[in-house]
Amino acid sequence: MSSRTTLSTPGTPYKEESIKIPAGVTVVLLVLICIPLLLWILRINEEGARATNTAKYDAMVAKVQNDAQTVDALLRNDAAELEAMRAAKEAVTLIVPEIVIVEEKKEPEKIGALKVNIDGIYWSPKNPLVSIGDETYRIGDVVQGYEIVRINKTTVHFQAPDGTLVVQDMYEDLLHK
Repeated sequence: MSSRTTLSTPGTPYKEESIKIPAGVTVVLLVLICIPLLLWILRINEEGARATNTAKYDAMVAKVQNDAQTVDALLRNDAAELEAMRAAKEAVTLIVPEIVIVEEKKEPEKIGALKVNIDGIYWSPKNPLVSIGDETYRIGDVVQGYEIVRINKTTVHFQAPDGTLVVQDMYEDLLHK
């Protein structure tokens, strides 16, 4: 007696199994694994390209240089240079400290007290606006003879022709109740 094992039942012919199903499963698995890996590699490349972009660095260097020029002009008390910088209105935000440069005038103008109610402040670091009455103003505009020199998130700084600085708070009427 021989111990021989047959895979097919007696009387049925031997038949090859198709490789279509295992090949299809293999292709699907490869697609499910390779596509996310490919997307991940592309994302890493984008981040690397963004990290090597020097445009942000160049903008930061320009801002620092502009701020240094402003501070230098303030220290030298050079009103003409400061006015030229203000007139240029570059994309760089200038932060001017609470130093008031008063030009010598023969007769300072006499103007009345500033009486405004601030309706709202539209805050933006590059272009802040203030709503007074039915008008919208920005830094450099004149209201009742007072020039707007700074707009913060809740306050507006006005400068009279004689150099007097007046600070108006948007919530001033609420604070005094």
